[in-house]
Amino acid sequence: MPDETNTMGRDSSQLPQRVIFLSSSVGAGHNQAAAAVMEALRLAEPSVPTEFADALGFVPGWHRLLYAGGYSLAVTKFPRLYGLGYRLMNRPVGRRRRWQERARLRLEWYVLRRLRRFVLARLPALVMATHYLAMPAVGRLVRQGTPGVRLWAVVTDNESHRFWYAEDVERWFVANEQVVGELGRWGVEPGRVTVSGIPVHPKWTAPLDRQSICRDWKLPADRPIVLLSGGAFFTVGPVAEMARAILSSCDAHVVVLAGSNKRLLARLASLPEAGTRLTPVPFTDRVHELAEVACLMVTKAGGLTTTECTAKGLAMVLTPPVPGQEAANARWLARHGAAVVTRSAEEVVARVAELLASPGRLESLRAAARRLYRPAARTIAEEIIKSLRHADRQ
Repeated sequence: MPDETNTMGRDSSQLPQRVIFLSSSVGAGHNQAAAAVMEALRLAEPSVPTEFADALGFVPGWHRLLYAGGYSLAVTKFPRLYGLGYRLMNRPVGRRRRWQERARLRLEWYVLRRLRRFVLARLPALVMATHYLAMPAVGRLVRQGTPGVRLWAVVTDNESHRFWYAEDVERWFVANEQVVGELGRWGVEPGRVTVSGIPVHPKWTAPLDRQSICRDWKLPADRPIVLLSGGAFFTVGPVAEMARAILSSCDAHVVVLAGSNKRLLARLASLPEAGTRLTPVPFTDRVHELAEVACLMVTKAGGLTTTECTAKGLAMVLTPPVPGQEAANARWLARHGAAVVTRSAEEVVARVAELLASPGRLESLRAAARRLYRPAARTIAEEIIKSLRHADRQ
């Protein structure tokens, strides 16, 4: 497995140009993708100044509430309605924009005025976007001739959506060839698109010691370990009920990633299995350690989480996906043999029990996951460095 912690070869040239990584805190994945590339860039070329900016931190409070809060409410309480909106807004197919799109972009241009001032005050050599919200606004700055500013984009799912479309994006980094074709329908030439995979933090490919992890986390080394997650910032599905049902169906130890959900964490801690066969875990940046010792993960089909699983060669049982990008991720992973997609919490439990009782099937999923992994963070960092060096010689 590739180790992204190895630094790339450097020459004597200095790269003082600033790179701004631009995301939006809608879920955790987009910010994690930005952090992954920033860390890979730091390891490869520490002289490059980088800065992270959350676009939602620059918009008015009412817009932030509607944008992030509305998304959370939709995917947790009204997933079918969210899926309908996802499909209806995934148009038009071609480059020409409809009036609805133009109205949305005018609103976003207005609410992002503070972000535009932020970019203009810094005049970075490159803006790397891992979420689509601010891409059209930054692209418009490029189109207006803002000195030196260029826009690159990282699509963080296995399918693109019309919201990702922005003019004046110089380079695109995508998960697979399917996304290249989707961008092509919007007029994006294949030569501007790199199939890099989805970037995950270099720590996910660093070598780890299983025995040390089990000792540090107080986990059994002689029992299958199942990771169970419903999301980092908001929980999707009856996580506590699934954990107890899994424990009843097989001889496994279940580690539940409760994220920022304090109510779920308290409920898990009160269960009789807690501390013996159940380990509740609050928000942590050490999930890669738990993934190292687990034999499979039960998770929603987020682009970043599932890519982290491929980095570890970790089999996946996917909870019923929310219609939209999660459903697309689930289809792609299942098509490549790396995940089992379920339709209910009961099916989740049944599939986990079946896989733990079938080592051959479990290993087949793990091998397929390993084949899908691409060292995207390192690839993107290499391209940034190459581009900055080329610009420095102009």
